[in-house]
Amino acid sequence: MKRSSVLMALRSTATVLGMLALYFVIPVPGDNGQDLGVTAFLALLGLGALTIAFLSLGRRARNASDDRGIRLEALGAVLYAFICFMSLVYVSLAATEGQFAGINNRMDALYFTMSTIATVGFGDVHATGTLSRAVVTAQIAADLIIVGLVARIILPSALSVRQRQRESREAAAKATEAGPDDPDVPTSP
Repeated sequence: MKRSSVLMALRSTATVLGMLALYFVIPVPGDNGQDLGVTAFLALLGLGALTIAFLSLGRRARNASDDRGIRLEALGAVLYAFICFMSLVYVSLAATEGQFAGINNRMDALYFTMSTIATVGFGDVHATGTLSRAVVTAQIAADLIIVGLVARIILPSALSVRQRQRESREAAAKATEAGPDDPDVPTSP
């Protein structure tokens, strides 16, 4: 595995862990049991770390010669942020009576967000109020946009890899047919 792929995987893992840590400490209306001062401090600390990570990602994207990996990494970071944001919205909505059945804490909200994004929808957690149904509908629409963006980034990369493989096979076949002394066939360094 290339060093750049390993670094990208490590950055993505750190981004997910950072966003999840932030998700579990950000104060939201209706959430109880946490000291607001500590929660606010941890939330600001996490937001600062994520801001630095996003700025670093943007700088790398501007300076990268081949930005497909950077774009995919950025899209992943945006997806993680979207998941945490929607989960926080659901936690807040669930604090209002009659909006959700089955969301009792942040883990329930994260579970609901993930099952909605994955289009699994087990049915154990569901929107019951008009506002919560509108928000879930908006999330589903945004999920479709995200799927389109993922396809837009991954498909050209896959096609590019296939094109390079085909060109490599054709060059190898041409070199085999022409022989070693043919001036029309480029030699590798």
